Amino acid sequence: MIEGLKLTIPQRLQFLRIVVTISLLISVCLSINLWGGYRDFPHAPLLTFNFNIVPYDSVIISLSCFFLVASLFFKNTRSFIFLALLLTVFLILLDINRLQPWFFYYSIILFIFLFYNGRVDDSNKFTATFIILQFVIASIYLFSGISKINSTFVSNDFIELISPLKNSLTARQFLFVTKVGITIPYVLIFIGLGLIITPLRYLAITLGCVIHLCLIVFLLPSKSNQNYALWFMNIVFLGVLFLLFSGKTKQRYFSPAILFQKPLFYIIMILFWVFPFRNLTNNYPNNLASNFKSGNNNSFELTLTKWQLNQVEPYIKHFFVKKDTLYNLQYNKWCLHELKTDCYPEDIVFKVIYNQFYKIAILNVKETQFIIKPKQRLFSTK
Repeated sequence: MIEGLKLTIPQRLQFLRIVVTISLLISVCLSINLWGGYRDFPHAPLLTFNFNIVPYDSVIISLSCFFLVASLFFKNTRSFIFLALLLTVFLILLDINRLQPWFFYYSIILFIFLFYNGRVDDSNKFTATFIILQFVIASIYLFSGISKINSTFVSNDFIELISPLKNSLTARQFLFVTKVGITIPYVLIFIGLGLIITPLRYLAITLGCVIHLCLIVFLLPSKSNQNYALWFMNIVFLGVLFLLFSGKTKQRYFSPAILFQKPLFYIIMILFWVFPFRNLTNNYPNNLASNFKSGNNNSFELTLTKWQLNQVEPYIKHFFVKKDTLYNLQYNKWCLHELKTDCYPEDIVFKVIYNQFYKIAILNVKETQFIIKPKQRLFSTK
């Protein structure tokens, strides 16, 4: 274990910054169409401009990646990280789909490093930064588990995850594995709490490694698993777990009072421990809470008639499935195929998708169904 390497906290912080920076670069490359490549899937901007900003997306993300690389080799590390994050935040304002869980977590970790100058002469300061990072990671496991305590997790998400086992297990064995999924939310909750409670830490690390190893296997990139960056995040979190929690992770004479003197501590506690509770009632976006999977289970249905479907270009037709006499859009499948990531499941994205089909297919309001679930709201086309 890392304990045998006897890494000091400053060394762990340095390795963590390097690992997360490289991981962010790799993840952007794994979903490059989301950031600056060619795409048919519509942008969902939070800001509107009088000119078309889309052709410049690739320039902005290239410049952001350049600053991230520069932060690894030049002295002004924090300045380069700040510039890189500033540009990526601007890109998110141009398309909310870019606010993926992995991007949010990597960015928050790098954001915390903006407040750490790398000095090793004051153990209280670098230990406080280290503990703040521990709170971030522990929160992700805790609230990811809490959000999965619902009636749809096992029947939808978990069964979809373990679906490759159907070919190698009997029906009875597969049913047993399905029932095991009921314990997953509570295991994640235990990991989140165990990472904070020192006597439980090694068991929590072990369970965390088991969870991520299983996800690495089940989410292995394939035709059916195209969210490459989410798969890669599980590899990254294996290293993060050991760097932040394994071995000696607190200075002997650390004073907890130092934490309460840091404004950053209150920002992180509100963002990762207070706001996620609001997400449990769908009052806060899940992508900005603590969860390994984006979205707060919002979804929508867009159905076309056969005549309307014929107005759509052949490529996009592949993402419609027939339901009785109408055709339903599989919007997340479309997003995964093009952007290699999940669609951001919020109203702003749904409206943009609908508007695109309204323009293409000259949709008739009386013939077209566009329904938001679970809120069951029907948008007006006026």
